[in-house]
Amino acid sequence: MKHCKIILVVLAFVTISCNDFLNEPPLDRITESDVWSDKDLMDTYIYQIYENMPWDYLKDFGGGAGYGAHRDALSDLAMSTYSWTPANNTLRPGKWGTVNNSWPLDWWGYFNLWKINYSIENLQDLGEDVLSTEERDNRLGEMYFMRAYAYFAMVKRYGGVPIILEPQDPETTPEEEYFPERNSEEEVYNQVLTDAQLAFDLLPHRWTAFKGRAPRWAAKALESRAALYAASIAKYGEVQLDGLVGIPASTANAYYQVSFDASRELINEGGYTLFNAYPDPAENYYHLFVDETDDESIFVKVWLPYEKGHSYDLYNTPYSYRVDWGSSMSPTKGLMDSYEILSTGKLPNDSGSGFNPSLPFDNRDPRFKGTLLTNGDMFQGSAIETWYATLKDGEIDAEPGTGKGKDGLGIHPDATKTGAYVRKYLNDGSSPLLIQQYYSGQDCILFRLGEIYLNAAEAAFELGREVEARDYIEPVRSRAGLTMDLRLDNLSGMDLRDRLRNERKIELAFEDHRYWDVRRWRIAEEALSVQTFGLRSLRNISNIGDVSFIYDVIFAENEKMKFEPNHYVLPIGQDRVNNNSKLLENPGY
Repeated sequence: MKHCKIILVVLAFVTISCNDFLNEPPLDRITESDVWSDKDLMDTYIYQIYENMPWDYLKDFGGGAGYGAHRDALSDLAMSTYSWTPANNTLRPGKWGTVNNSWPLDWWGYFNLWKINYSIENLQDLGEDVLSTEERDNRLGEMYFMRAYAYFAMVKRYGGVPIILEPQDPETTPEEEYFPERNSEEEVYNQVLTDAQLAFDLLPHRWTAFKGRAPRWAAKALESRAALYAASIAKYGEVQLDGLVGIPASTANAYYQVSFDASRELINEGGYTLFNAYPDPAENYYHLFVDETDDESIFVKVWLPYEKGHSYDLYNTPYSYRVDWGSSMSPTKGLMDSYEILSTGKLPNDSGSGFNPSLPFDNRDPRFKGTLLTNGDMFQGSAIETWYATLKDGEIDAEPGTGKGKDGLGIHPDATKTGAYVRKYLNDGSSPLLIQQYYSGQDCILFRLGEIYLNAAEAAFELGREVEARDYIEPVRSRAGLTMDLRLDNLSGMDLRDRLRNERKIELAFEDHRYWDVRRWRIAEEALSVQTFGLRSLRNISNIGDVSFIYDVIFAENEKMKFEPNHYVLPIGQDRVNNNSKLLENPGY
């Protein structure tokens, strides 16, 4: 057992400052025997590992993307509202390289992997005088789950990375192990799946008294997701650097089968159900993310308002309801066009869809209203007003207070640039809530059953089993409140594949999937190299006082998005290559 003493921080947590594998753990007052002989200290240490995992997408990402502009603002779902941010000026136009590695994209997680490996080593040696066999196994399961997730978080960013399964010690670890080479991308994905299975075998079905700790079905959900990523990279990607990037195409079907089997097992045996507590499907979908029930949520990051909160409301509340900042993500017209017409089951641009450009937000997939706020929607006690001007008596008034809506384009640089705001995850009420920084407490859903149905549908399709793909997409579409072509029977082949991908786009919008999905499908050069459009509204007041709106399409972003072929993997980074010359940089950097 390695000798590492621990610093006690007189706050809510005990943190262990054993940095990454290049640094020696510091020494201070509490010894390792104190931690590994006391369940409460042990769990505090484990909680801190949870805290350092890269899975949350509600918290403020700060300057890495530009104050509240979450990763989905780097995708085609939304743009960063604030024009001066790195999200708009560096990441979306594709102007980044080895010196731009920063959150919310970069995560070189060896600082946390050291703690995980150190914990595994110590937990394995514990006797029943400290923990019962079940308690020890449950905590070992947590470590294997977090190790699997940590490597998954890195492999989806960089391709192959060094696999380190023991806590390194500068006094005893051989130099060739201390500065390791990168493993292949295939090897890392296989390690993720191995650790996920170990975690599944050791974790409890549910934690009865500890919300926020991973149950065994979180490990199965990770297996479902990670195998799907590996399969699509194998099928649609190419192998480079002798396998450091890319996975052989011959392995694709095997990975799809692993994902399908894991998804089916979770759906059939996990005991979760699709959330369906409200008669209005739009409200039901919205409340899935704010009611914090266990129906559909498999694993969540727990937040506590006021005590240990995030700032999602502060950064994303529509302009006129804000305390400060606000409306950091402006949803794109491209996202709006991805929601089908309710009465026909067709997308707005399809022939015969029945789309009415004069009422562009009506008669749509109910998830549209559950996800977005547009002109006229009620929020915190009043209607959203997005019009940029008012036409009356033949004259256009674009002045604030008289002509512009209180949330309209041009009312302020921090107001929407596209004519829409995000609704998903925002707190609502009968009046403005004025939620301060770090006062939001919505739990962040990391794995939920809806995703698992989508994983199963995608894997089944890719395996050539279209009937089963339809079996798994139908419950998602039915719960959404759709009524037409629930099984997508009118589509087949690549048309069905594209519609399944579109289902994933809208069902999982603003849940940190879209950016990674288009990368693994290798369609980001198209999907993330587009001009961003918005939909602005002009209020028209007739001679008799009737109000109507005229909508037209606008360029919302001055510069097109740009995704280059080398962006399918992030750069390892010049600083890391300088520290370890065995780390080969990724192609194109």
